[in-house]
Amino acid sequence: MVQVTFLPGHTKVEVSKGSTIMQAAIAAGVPLESACGGRGTCGKCKVQIDPEKVDPTQDVGKKFLSDAEREVGWVLACRVAVDKDLTVKLSEYKDAHQRKTQLNQLTDVELAPGIQKHFLQLTRPTVEDQTPDWDRLVAALPSQKISFNRSIAAQLPQVLHQANFQVTAVLDGDKILSVEPGDTTLRNYGLAIDIGTTTTVVYLMDLLQGKVLASGAVTNPQRAYGADVISRITHAAQGPEQLQELQELVIGGLNEIIVELCAKSDVSKEEIYQAVVVGNTTMSHLFLGIDPTYLAPAPFIPVFRQEIEVEARELGLGILRTGHVVLLPNVAGYVGADTVGVMVAVKVDQLPGYTLAIDIGTNGEIILAGEKRILTCSTAAGPAFEGAEIKYGMRAADGAIERVTIQDDVECVAIGGTKPIGICGSGLIDAIAQMAESGVIYASGRIVNSQVDLDKLPPSLQQRIRRTTEGSEFVLVWAKETEIGEDIVLTQKDIREMQLAKGAIRAGVSILMKEMGIGLEQLDRVLLAGAFGNYISKDSALGIGLLPDLPLEKITAIGNAAGDGAKMVLLSQVERIKATEFANLAEHLELSTRMDFQEEFIDALSFEHQ
Repeated sequence: MVQVTFLPGHTKVEVSKGSTIMQAAIAAGVPLESACGGRGTCGKCKVQIDPEKVDPTQDVGKKFLSDAEREVGWVLACRVAVDKDLTVKLSEYKDAHQRKTQLNQLTDVELAPGIQKHFLQLTRPTVEDQTPDWDRLVAALPSQKISFNRSIAAQLPQVLHQANFQVTAVLDGDKILSVEPGDTTLRNYGLAIDIGTTTTVVYLMDLLQGKVLASGAVTNPQRAYGADVISRITHAAQGPEQLQELQELVIGGLNEIIVELCAKSDVSKEEIYQAVVVGNTTMSHLFLGIDPTYLAPAPFIPVFRQEIEVEARELGLGILRTGHVVLLPNVAGYVGADTVGVMVAVKVDQLPGYTLAIDIGTNGEIILAGEKRILTCSTAAGPAFEGAEIKYGMRAADGAIERVTIQDDVECVAIGGTKPIGICGSGLIDAIAQMAESGVIYASGRIVNSQVDLDKLPPSLQQRIRRTTEGSEFVLVWAKETEIGEDIVLTQKDIREMQLAKGAIRAGVSILMKEMGIGLEQLDRVLLAGAFGNYISKDSALGIGLLPDLPLEKITAIGNAAGDGAKMVLLSQVERIKATEFANLAEHLELSTRMDFQEEFIDALSFEHQ
């Protein structure tokens, strides 16, 4: 065994000789970027070690490292095996998770939570009244259909006698979750959880007042095994241990947030009686520890589709052990409970006319609703919108370029107001839209290369266009103005990655509209869900043809609608019923089987308005 110490937190872990630095990081529970799942193809897992401990015979990821970086010990964590004790310095990103937790746009909902508390003043047993404790408790409750619960009954004698037979019963329908001493009816809490492929968000809610007490988020710890769901399915498919590993990672991340939220709100985890969870179909399977292997290949079959309810102790989720965890239903292999959450949040059945809702993230899910129909599809957009597969791409964190303006020269704004270290999805869309408008790239996406077209550009922009052995690139920020001391560029490959991602989404929209039998003029509204949809510039999204060419006033960002849907279901049994109704009503279109998808996709690649 060898010991690996990760800085700056001085986290130590022992691993077997020959383990990679990435494997050690996963074992230590320290965050490490790996868009490709450790295959050495993304270059995102840069770490720094003592240069003298770099084996010159090892491929440390030279393709992604400059000479200057290699000289001071920067390597790719997935490429370097550890055979001696090692100290590793991690790249520090201050994630902008608050951008997602602050997107609270909870629609008015009539409070009718499933969790109900009943204060009971029971009579004490006597020689004349020898009613068993369980029967005495049930007789005082509104429902007499309550089945026996061994774990509750095991603690019941002590609770009753210590509380002088004045207790509060916690019920979810006809099931007793807990019996608490005294009157605790004013303390009733639950969690709404949105497990995103990139970011996991948790909301601690007061079920009596219908409000969020605290919220928190972490980068999904499964990201170490890849930025996209296919990478994680591939890892899980290796065997039961790998599947369990992915489940434990996401549960562990959630439990960290729950501890923080409880401390902030002076709430005990035993007072959290229910959690409502949404996520895409793959995340739902991994959360439950269910094998997702056959989601990846056609015909993309999930193990389950319906709403699932289990006790928290089955999963190890850090709430009341007998508390109920409710996972909303999926629609299909790549349209999951998070999409159902969006339907609930926007009250899709009550909107007049035709509504297009797009949840743009690591995956792209699209809903088109109208005339009592709900059509859905999922597009293989890839993780480009989250910064993966982009040379200087990164998730939304301090230092990520999020706004770009190009006139006579380029101006970039980074999250946190710091010097840039990379570019996130919203900045990428801005940059490409501005490059197209200013003439730096053609409508085809190609960086201008003819002298005639170059001469049309201001000199400052001409200087930013470079030809390299790997193709053309455009300098967004010069090295002297960055935090990383090197030019931040967009390569021709980066632009192509964004083209493929936006083309897939735009083609999905076209297919749904064709299936519904409507044209652009009949679309009443476009709703952009998710943190990414909230922070992108609508002008830029229209500028690159990501969205249908509609007036800006018809396009609205609706925040983290999937999370809002989870909140609404937590607060109302009516909304919980609706979630299942929506999932059953939804008609899923499998784009891979559509003969017209490829044609629509090719048409959607252009950066012209469509």
